[in-house]
Amino acid sequence: MRGDGQRTTTRRRLLAGLAAGTTLGLSGCVTLSPSFERSFPDSQVFVRVSASEPWAVNRVRATVTLTERATTELGVRTLVVVTASGSTYTTATVSGGQTSVTTYVPLGTRVKLVAVDNAGAFVEQVTVQTP
Repeated sequence: MRGDGQRTTTRRRLLAGLAAGTTLGLSGCVTLSPSFERSFPDSQVFVRVSASEPWAVNRVRATVTLTERATTELGVRTLVVVTASGSTYTTATVSGGQTSVTTYVPLGTRVKLVAVDNAGAFVEQVTVQTP
């Protein structure tokens, strides 16, 4: 406290507060080495979904490999990640001729990857269990 009765924040108190806030913000959320790979040999759209990172917080970046037909003949233009509760987690835009898409999927749950064509119609979906 200063001589005029007002409080001052000490460097020690400030650092302790920042450390506590960071610990609470990250507690229970970090997953080390999350990785998975799933192939879809019978799919007209999806070839493989894979992810491998040194660590992740609540989600992991996944690479979705598409068939050659997916974006050319079938017209896939959007990939939607749908959670187990049925809500949209994220979407990714796909260009004609593109065969690889990077997107994010939540960790520790089952998600559906839904392919949608340029008219907004459903094309195909697959289910993936994340670590």
